[in-house]
Amino acid sequence: MNVEPTVQSLRAKATLKKGYVLYINEGMGENYQKYSYHLQKDGKMIRRWDNAPHWRDIRTFPFHLHLPGNDKLIEYGEVFVNDILMEIRDIFGEGK
Repeated sequence: MNVEPTVQSLRAKATLKKGYVLYINEGMGENYQKYSYHLQKDGKMIRRWDNAPHWRDIRTFPFHLHLPGNDKLIEYGEVFVNDILMEIRDIFGEGK
């Protein structure tokens, strides 16, 4: 008998143009969702979107965006990988 796993995970590394790399980490299951999308260039973080529950005092808890620098955090709503790809297009100057 095949049994669905309680949580399904996806880990991927996408090498993008202009030297950017996107690390995709997702875990999903019934009543469970955890994600981290980490964009970097030349080994340095550009942005990281995640929903780790360690910033309880923000309005968008647990969703947030990390920027380069010590503890630079921005309230940010829930995102999915397609949202991140659209934002990366804007970073590349290719958005609408």
